[in-house]
Amino acid sequence: MTSKSEIQSQGIEVHRRGIPGFASLLILLLVIGGWTPACFGQSNDKIPRVTVINPVQQTLVYRLPAKPAEILAAQEAIIYARTSGYLDQISVDIGDQVEKGQVIAVLDTPELTDELRRAEAQLLESRASLRAAQAQADGGTAQLAAAKASHLQAAVGIVQAQAELRKAQAELTAQKIQTERIRGLHHQDAATDAQLEAADRDYLQAEGEVEVRNAALESTTARAGAAEAKIGVAQADLESRVSLVAVAEAAIAVTNARVDHAKTMLGYASIRAPFAGVITDRYLDLGAAVVTASSSKNTAIVSIKDLSSLRIYVQIPEPDIPYIDKGHAAEVTCSAYPNRIFQGVVSRISRDLDRRTRTMKIEILLENKEGQIYPGMFATVNFDLIERKDAWTLPAQALLGSKGDYHVYCVVDGVCVAVPIKIGLDDGGTVEIIEGLNGDEKVILIGKGLIQRGDRVIAVGSNP
Repeated sequence: MTSKSEIQSQGIEVHRRGIPGFASLLILLLVIGGWTPACFGQSNDKIPRVTVINPVQQTLVYRLPAKPAEILAAQEAIIYARTSGYLDQISVDIGDQVEKGQVIAVLDTPELTDELRRAEAQLLESRASLRAAQAQADGGTAQLAAAKASHLQAAVGIVQAQAELRKAQAELTAQKIQTERIRGLHHQDAATDAQLEAADRDYLQAEGEVEVRNAALESTTARAGAAEAKIGVAQADLESRVSLVAVAEAAIAVTNARVDHAKTMLGYASIRAPFAGVITDRYLDLGAAVVTASSSKNTAIVSIKDLSSLRIYVQIPEPDIPYIDKGHAAEVTCSAYPNRIFQGVVSRISRDLDRRTRTMKIEILLENKEGQIYPGMFATVNFDLIERKDAWTLPAQALLGSKGDYHVYCVVDGVCVAVPIKIGLDDGGTVEIIEGLNGDEKVILIGKGLIQRGDRVIAVGSNP
């Protein structure tokens, strides 16, 4: 083989000889450059260099991208009056803190006062009517008792008359037998005419006594019937009087209801805060006419909001919904405090997807004890949806393939080998490897596009 010094000397010689010598030298260089020794496979100058890394075991967190959110007060209400009148007092203004049950306004309602007085006067009248009805009912009860006593007395008289009638009938029977015996003796001349006349006289007297006792029984029975009729009349009269008592009691109940209603409506003249909060708006001044909230034209007095805690509403995309439950922690940031993160918690989930956006509305409860955040502020919400501890990870750019069928190139004994893998979490920059690698592999990160499986490569980088 011609050495470099020989070529240089030949070049000098050509220079001396002119253009023909230069042409000869050029041909010689072409021949030397085109001749190479025979070799098999890739030469060291043609083996590509690739950058490799090892899978790294770390905690991988999948975070939901920041979502815009709407901030509302935990409780808010516009306060209306339950009764009509004129605003006589108002003790609060915009920005004032109020406690639950605190009087914030008082209405002047003379009509309600008059109505209460009328209802109370009617109540006194109804009570007087009740007392009169009860007195009449007591009189009816006494009459009924007297009628029952008369009936009882008549019943006793009937029993006595029946007993005396039976006695007279027995005496009549005995006297009849005696008279018949004396008459038989008289036929035998064993009794005198005087004895027979006496016997007949006694018999007639016994018959008369029976008739008297029978008449007495009939008279007593008639008196008992009359007494029973009086009981019916007294009973009907008592029921009528008792009904008057019931009417009077019902009138008292109605009047009591009117009094209670008037007192209740009069109580609404003092307007109280339904919960502790801040007055965010005031709509009326002193002397303004206030129309009841039950009418078609109602009048608002103030607006109150509870700022001790806030409701934050955010829309979550459909694929991320399964990872969020009640109690899930959330990070809230506000444009007013760009360097602060407020911790909230998921309190409610709507369980219904918006058909247009395929998102679900969730509510985050945020404590606001310091009162730094206000409803209406612009906020964003971040979620840590999934956390994998001690997960094997690779940069996403190391992966090859399509969704559901991934592999990586690894360097094994200087040769590129394709290794199938299965991935888990993917935050766009780092990917969780759940199957296919054990951590010892040299995974090609840079240079994948220059090689194919089976090619010889030279591994370089932080993990050669």
